[in-house]
Amino acid sequence: MKFKGILAALAGGVLALGATAYAPSTHAAPFLIKIAEGPGPKPNHYGHTPIQEFAKEIEEKSGGRIKAKIYWNFALGKNEAVLNRLRTGQVECIITSEGHVAPYYPDVQVLGIPYLFANRKVAYEVLDGPVGDKIAEGMAKKAGIRVLRWWENGGYRHYSSNKPLKSVDDLKGLKIRTMTNPVHMQIVRSLGASPTPIAWADLYSSLQTGVVDGQENALATFRIPKLEEVQKHIILDGHVYSVLGFYMSEKFWQSLPADLKKIVSDAVDRATKRNREISFANFESDRKYLESKGVSVVDVSAAEKRRFQEMTQKPALEALKKEVDPKLLAELLEAVKAAEKKYQ
Repeated sequence: MKFKGILAALAGGVLALGATAYAPSTHAAPFLIKIAEGPGPKPNHYGHTPIQEFAKEIEEKSGGRIKAKIYWNFALGKNEAVLNRLRTGQVECIITSEGHVAPYYPDVQVLGIPYLFANRKVAYEVLDGPVGDKIAEGMAKKAGIRVLRWWENGGYRHYSSNKPLKSVDDLKGLKIRTMTNPVHMQIVRSLGASPTPIAWADLYSSLQTGVVDGQENALATFRIPKLEEVQKHIILDGHVYSVLGFYMSEKFWQSLPADLKKIVSDAVDRATKRNREISFANFESDRKYLESKGVSVVDVSAAEKRRFQEMTQKPALEALKKEVDPKLLAELLEAVKAAEKKYQ
């Protein structure tokens, strides 16, 4: 009887052990944030460094309840395709130029008005204020893409070409690569050039093979795909303050509990500060590097910059009135005036 009792006890123990081994876990799986990125990672980069710090922070602060994985070199697809997948929740996060979002949320085009922000302080004041928040909320509601913060995309955008650029007249007749952003395209047309939307991943080869003559980007962005190998002339006209959106899937964002939303938001705030610090600090070093590689970098006089502005701003505003919410456009221009008065 004792032997049978021992066998029964052992059998019961094995069954209990089996039940424990195959019972479903009572702990929820961690939230996975897949972050789409382009070529990289590069050290001390205005986009790559902050996003790596962000990923590490949210994993640590959440105690592993959030996992973050960065997919470099367009591993999740080109920016346009990733943004579409962001809307359905298939990808959680991407940091990219605001121009790529224009097809899904046209109102974001207001940030591409030429010569809109006189300096960075004005830009930060507006982007971090009510107008920047209004654009973000509208995008989340209408496009399913939430902007957690506005970052700096290496500073101001400038034109480059495989031909000398010393004045606004030198851009006439050139084929210039732009994003699929009607405002950016209108700026190029106003300068007498031909805008040609091309995916970022295809930019280097398009310049190399002559599909386009030039492009427009901040110096730091210019360096990412090593465009100095296929472009030798840059004019520092600063036509657009280049914005990066820290975009997250609205569907994913709303799935996060409140405490994890706060962890993510706080980490994005710190990453935003790092982004702007690095972007500002790197301009001079980027210029020196490009010049050392044989790239001609031409400064623009105040008089020449006025020519650029006079040729581009009014046509861009006229085009925008047909594309965006006129109330939002008016609020943006008023916010810019207020910021200029504050930081004059």
